Amino acid sequence: MGALSVNGGRINGALGIGTDNALGGNSIVLGDNDTGLKQNGDGILDVYANNALVARLQLGKLYVVGDVLAGDGRKLSLTSDNNSSLNARFNLWGDANRPTVIELDDDQGWHLYSQRNPDGSVMLTVNGDIMANRKLNVGAATFSSDGNINGSLWGGWLNDWINNTIINRFVQDIRLGGIEYAQAWNGPGYNDTPGYVITGVTNGNSDELIDGVHRRPLQKFIGGVWYNVASI
Repeated sequence: MGALSVNGGRINGALGIGTDNALGGNSIVLGDNDTGLKQNGDGILDVYANNALVARLQLGKLYVVGDVLAGDGRKLSLTSDNNSSLNARFNLWGDANRPTVIELDDDQGWHLYSQRNPDGSVMLTVNGDIMANRKLNVGAATFSSDGNINGSLWGGWLNDWINNTIINRFVQDIRLGGIEYAQAWNGPGYNDTPGYVITGVTNGNSDELIDGVHRRPLQKFIGGVWYNVASI
């Protein structure tokens, strides 16, 4: 190949800088015979490394075959495993009512977006369900994975508020307690005792007089403790 004019010129075929060119076609390799740039169609410029396509430039688009890495020590990676059924994209856009919107979409519609509102506040919106494996914080409130809620409205955990306000203050169950017996004929019987009800009266010898009386305390269950009911 002859020398190029300082005014420019045309090279027909591949060009190798410091090496032969193994890419062929309209390509330029630099120092490595299969690493460089290649024009693969109208408006298409490909980047090759070791004879493998790593990136493609087209009008308004940059395709990267592998990972896109940002950073030096700690890197942020944008990756596609190439096995998704749909394409996806991040899009930054805005208008007068929604000045700044960062949106995640796929071929069927949007998934979520983070939006800066005109008043400067930020809103995150999800087009579907939200799954949190541990807890969800909303301001100073916490929604736990077991269904409990912690917030100033409840003075702490909702479970504790329910226990202290409802369960520990209201009757959860009632029952008749252990049976007691007293002899009525020629015996003391029972006086009127608060909280007790007569549950049995016996006549063992079939005469006209009762022989004994059975009673049990009427009990209520509040806050994990059984109490005898009171009388008025």
